[in-house]
Amino acid sequence: MPATKVSKIPARLERKIDLAQGLAIFRIVFDLDFDFKSGQYATIWLTHGGKTIPRPYSIASSPSEKRALEFYINLVEEGKLTPSLWDPDVLSALGTEDSQTRLFITGPKGNFIMDRDDVRDLVFIASGTGLAPFISMLRSENEAYLASPETFRPRRIYLVHGVSYSNNLGYRAELESLAAESLKNPARRLGLVYLPTISRPHMDPAWTGLKGRAEALLEDSPARDSQPMDLDATVRGMFRAMLRPQTHAVYVCGHPGTIDNTLAILSAREFKSNIDIKFEKYYT
Repeated sequence: MPATKVSKIPARLERKIDLAQGLAIFRIVFDLDFDFKSGQYATIWLTHGGKTIPRPYSIASSPSEKRALEFYINLVEEGKLTPSLWDPDVLSALGTEDSQTRLFITGPKGNFIMDRDDVRDLVFIASGTGLAPFISMLRSENEAYLASPETFRPRRIYLVHGVSYSNNLGYRAELESLAAESLKNPARRLGLVYLPTISRPHMDPAWTGLKGRAEALLEDSPARDSQPMDLDATVRGMFRAMLRPQTHAVYVCGHPGTIDNTLAILSAREFKSNIDIKFEKYYT
């Protein structure tokens, strides 16, 4: 493992899975073991056109995959690296192992890691591609549960994923499947409650789920007696009733505004940063 932290590992693009315009999952493979912990990130180094550009990304794959990494990436038009990852010429060159177009991986780094000694239930708050480390955590936890379902320490995880439009809900089918397993088997020792929400429902009329920013579901806004409880108010009421630092640890990842707002909301409920709330900010 020490070698993976100090040297570049030659890598290949196995596939790019387009989810929506400017949003994709990239699966990168290599011939050396790469050990990491869920929540950490790796740096992609892309050499093309005589230039080498590095960019760190949170890892979405499980640590059990030693020779592959999965990344959940949003195209940033003015970014240094992502425009190349959407460039057909670059993708074609990576697919043919062109000597002038190369990928390397370094890492892992980062301390956005689950505390294995913490027995509290978990609340994951993700905005956009900030979902990636939580996918890795959930996959790892589910593997541990499936390996020893009778001795797995019971834990419930609430995952809130906020995006602009419903087609931006990456890993939706996987998360819905795991949440459905939890509903089908209430005795399951690892339970997932999946709460996707979109912030632009007026532009996504087919969406009938939660609406608003991810952190807005934590806001203390009880429903008025004169109004019926809608889905958003029901979820807010659930969090208002159950969310306490004694019983829940909160992890937040994504846009800086998501983290700042979550910290402001939960600090009023006596949650302490870096003790009850861990966070990782994404910058474009």
